[in-house]
Amino acid sequence: MRGAGPHRRHVLVGLAATALAPPPGSADAIIAAMIRRGEAREAALRRAFPFGRPDGGSPYVVGPRHGAWLDLAAPDAAARLDAETERLRSAAAKGVVPPAFLLDQIIAAQGKLQGPDALRRQRDALEALRPGARAAPGVWALPGGRAYYAARLACATGTDWTPEQLEARVGAAIRRLVLRAEGLLAGLGFPRGSVGARLRALKTRPEHLYTDDDAGRARAVADMNAALDRLRPKLPGVFHPPIPPAAIRRMSPADERARRRGYRAPPFYFPDLASVRDRPRFTLVPVAYHETLPGHLLQLPRQADRVPSPAQLRYAPGYAEGWAIYAESLADRMGLLSPVEQVGFCQSQLFRLARVAADIGLHWHGWDRPRAMRFLEETVGFELFFPFAQEVDRYAAEPAGFAGDAAVALTLIELAAGRGDLRAFHDKVLNRGPLSAEALREVA
Repeated sequence: MRGAGPHRRHVLVGLAATALAPPPGSADAIIAAMIRRGEAREAALRRAFPFGRPDGGSPYVVGPRHGAWLDLAAPDAAARLDAETERLRSAAAKGVVPPAFLLDQIIAAQGKLQGPDALRRQRDALEALRPGARAAPGVWALPGGRAYYAARLACATGTDWTPEQLEARVGAAIRRLVLRAEGLLAGLGFPRGSVGARLRALKTRPEHLYTDDDAGRARAVADMNAALDRLRPKLPGVFHPPIPPAAIRRMSPADERARRRGYRAPPFYFPDLASVRDRPRFTLVPVAYHETLPGHLLQLPRQADRVPSPAQLRYAPGYAEGWAIYAESLADRMGLLSPVEQVGFCQSQLFRLARVAADIGLHWHGWDRPRAMRFLEETVGFELFFPFAQEVDRYAAEPAGFAGDAAVALTLIELAAGRGDLRAFHDKVLNRGPLSAEALREVA
């Protein structure tokens, strides 16, 4: 290289870069393109809306689930609080203020905490914003809010779908599931009313409920493991090895008393059964498939084997949850579900999609909170994880937060339809690490 002129050096650098570049059309090239598109979308979001959470996940500097006030033990908590308070005031000067109900939640939560003086200063700033705060939950009411939502949706889905395009896809899937659920519920003795009303009626049937005691919780765990036992013999027909072990176990009594959320500790999943009376059997079978096989406990080890880069993880939004939602549909496709379990499958899928439809309703169409809650009640029936009011408030604070899950799940379901050899398909979409909805189409 000594003595090489500038032109020769540029040529050699170009040749090296070409040699290192993945072959066009290869999985690595598709992943590299996915990362470049993700970076470009994030940059567009920051240009359109230079406010809110640094990662763009919320238009608000502080929220019920984010902000330095949630980590007061950190050594730099006071400095972070003051920096956020300044950003709050700067955003407010441009008309970007959280809606009143979110401010109320943050102020009330901060009021219960002991912290540095910076916490009091932030609470004072939030209280000063409260009198002029709007009631509307959607970002459409913010200056530049519609541009923010469109850009945020692109980041959250890893696609260039507009709100209208995502809404059309989600709406079509909801209509198909509602039609199927109506037929199933009629066959189970519930011929009239909205799907939500009929699901609430089905929930009261004693044969679907567990007793609120040790025997009831043991039975719930046994039923979930029985669902996995039905699945295992069919897995080699749709997945190449390795297929990891997986089982359901009961939480410790202490965790149940503390109302710990369900969690995975491979090869086990520990469901939240503290309120087991509110978790009918038909709702737990989809959870077993979602959390273990062929869901997260199949997907996560293969992801770990791939050792994806932080950038690949960042720019494949919704992949893990989207895979697990698809896994529920795969168990249904295998014919493993009884009629009432098929109702549970439909309800689970409806919930995953209805939360995205409600999010679009709030932020794009100007729905208020009661309308969004009514939509969830009519479509999903009853809460599967959190109260509907809590769900809707999360959508308001974190727009498009679940859109990536739906985009990946719908893409996988569409790509898998009509495929004869699902093992080859699953190798393509599962063994390369996380992929966005766009990248899934390219590799499949």
